[in-house]
Amino acid sequence: MVQFFLFFIFISLAGMAIGALATVKIWYSLPVFLMVSGAVCFISFWLGIIIGAAFFSWLPVFFTKFFIILFCLGLAFFFFRQFHPSYGYFPYRGWLHWVLLAAFFFIIGIDFAIIGFSAWFLFLFLPVFAGMLFLGALLMWKLKMLFRLGAVLIYVPLFFFIFLALFKLV
Repeated sequence: MVQFFLFFIFISLAGMAIGALATVKIWYSLPVFLMVSGAVCFISFWLGIIIGAAFFSWLPVFFTKFFIILFCLGLAFFFFRQFHPSYGYFPYRGWLHWVLLAAFFFIIGIDFAIIGFSAWFLFLFLPVFAGMLFLGALLMWKLKMLFRLGAVLIYVPLFFFIFLALFKLV
């Protein structure tokens, strides 16, 4: 039961991180962009569950936790290096950020399968993840309006990824 709530919180924080990451600076329509990024993340999560249950059920949870921690820190570093003031974290050209986010959620899906949760929990996680995507975007938008500290606020999504890595240690 504790493992379920920890995973539930982890998925919620991951949704907030993606929503905040998308809201820093975007060139696209925000609702459409959040739906596309949510779909990419959740479909790769679902594929990770299927492949994880079929091929990686023998793998210890420790290895997936360790890999997710490294991936969270790697994502924070990648997006730190990727950021451009006029394009944000998601430039209109390029696809590497999409591949990395899809791979991140694929690995989370493998972790989900290794832990042994029922696939029916996906139907619980989908609305929560979507809601947290919008909450992360709303939080970032409110912070941008409340504080005019653009130089500091652009790194809030990266702190979400670092916090996700620390949270996965639990």
